[in-house]
Amino acid sequence: MSEQPPAHIARLIRRLELTGTERILELGAAPGAAVAGIGPLLTGDGHITALDRSAVGVRRIRERNQALVDAGRVTVVQQDLTTLAPEPPGRFDLIFASNVNVFWTQPRKANVDALAALLRPGGRLRLFYGYGPGDGTDGVGGGRDTGSLVAAALRNCDALTAVIMDGASAPLEISAVRR
Repeated sequence: MSEQPPAHIARLIRRLELTGTERILELGAAPGAAVAGIGPLLTGDGHITALDRSAVGVRRIRERNQALVDAGRVTVVQQDLTTLAPEPPGRFDLIFASNVNVFWTQPRKANVDALAALLRPGGRLRLFYGYGPGDGTDGVGGGRDTGSLVAAALRNCDALTAVIMDGASAPLEISAVRR
């Protein structure tokens, strides 16, 4: 059985407003703490795909969540987001990431377009910055400048709508919905 996630990850999971039946993609999922917290909440067809480009990160996710992988609730993938095939298109109800810098560094447009292709119509994208122990302003990318860059990248994607930036400082949340 997976262990309970750290308090800051538990707060992030609550913000996802899960029903348990979603098909979820977590970006930059290592070391697998969010997967460990979400996996036991899944019911019916609920499933989470943990994506990380690091071999060490993927190994850590699998080790931490082996029971959920064995139960068919979790799939772990070592791959870069921009090379993840959008087949079948719209296969995820929710895509989220915490403190992943790919959306405020280059090439932003390629990453956002890749995400939009993976979301089902009406699917939700949630990006979190600054979530960490204490959720203070010392988190990664937790300021308004980061939020503005990420929100602008999402707004420039024709497939996304309802881009909202919540929080002037850490923890910062940016959300969007697939048209």
